[in-house]
Amino acid sequence: MFSRRSAWVTEASPLALAIADARRRGAPLLDLTIANPSAVGLRHPPELYAALGDPDDAAYEPLAFGLPAAREAVANHYRGRGVALDVASICLSASTSEAYAHLLALLADPGDALLVPSPSYPLLRYLADLADLELVPYRLAFDGAWHVDLGDLRAQLDATPRARAIVAIAPNNPTGNYLSDHEIAALDELAAARRLALIVDEVFHEFPVDDRPHRGPLEGPRGALTFTLGGLSKLAALPQLKLAWTIASGPPALVHPALERLEVIADTFLSVGTPVQRALPRLLAAAPAIQATIRRRLRANLATLARAVEGTAITLLPVEGGWTALLRLPLLADLDDRGWAHHLLESADLICQPGYLYDLDGAYLALSLLTPPEALAVGIDRLVAAVERVLASGP
Repeated sequence: MFSRRSAWVTEASPLALAIADARRRGAPLLDLTIANPSAVGLRHPPELYAALGDPDDAAYEPLAFGLPAAREAVANHYRGRGVALDVASICLSASTSEAYAHLLALLADPGDALLVPSPSYPLLRYLADLADLELVPYRLAFDGAWHVDLGDLRAQLDATPRARAIVAIAPNNPTGNYLSDHEIAALDELAAARRLALIVDEVFHEFPVDDRPHRGPLEGPRGALTFTLGGLSKLAALPQLKLAWTIASGPPALVHPALERLEVIADTFLSVGTPVQRALPRLLAAAPAIQATIRRRLRANLATLARAVEGTAITLLPVEGGWTALLRLPLLADLDDRGWAHHLLESADLICQPGYLYDLDGAYLALSLLTPPEALAVGIDRLVAAVERVLASGP
């Protein structure tokens, strides 16, 4: 009765079952994984949401790429980054997940392949399954800093004749690395030479943990057909309002037919609500204030983590941007990342994400840097103490 593409394992994982059991028992759990800003005290002033109650929202204008004023607001945001955009190159959607789905429908047929970074967020696997595409990972290497292994990417492309697009995420989740200028140029060159599209997900772009500027593919000429994704969920910490965008750039001979086809796809769904589109100029104008608040929390939490693990067997991996920190724990015979996540739940009432969820091998845990600072400080102290107890107990 059901499709092969939806034949996922849907049973709860052992860790999820253990968390549910702990909650039923009333254990005082401390969740270090929450990445929903509205759930951790990162909210806009209440008056901002009044902008969504305008009586003029009752009018419906079914435009495939979205209302002109909303698309102009997106263009104005990028002008603030020094990027001049043609409003005609901007397509609105309800989420970046939907934007991905539209692009996969535009670019690939069933059985084609999508190149994606590894480690990375598991969402892409489900999107590829739904589009009947093969997902081919290319390696992000770590040598004190994360970077695209361009040699591995070339090898994967050579071995994948049905590749249709390369996905890059900047900064990546969970590794937190931006694309360097060299990587942007190399990805563009590779994609252009092989007539592939380049999809660059920039949802965390506005959240560097230092003051260094980070460029994106829109800030320079493109030889490859390139789609840049962003949205309110991260940029303005408004995941509940469901609005994202896709920006097409590259050679006009490729951009124009791509937009013509994308318009038909977007017109088929017409999924973005009128109220959020009409409020978009005000929502984007309010974004810098909450971005500053979030960046302060990211930096404070990273400093707390660094102090707590200094001199211990735990390593905090470097982070350039985004909302996630990776910890590397000792890899023991019976304690890989799954084992540590279970042990920390049972011994310290902590909820942590094991690294295998992001295709990390070994003993990595992913923590949300949006965690309220007081909770993170308590949680990391518990985590360090639990690890030290295990190591002190010996084999």
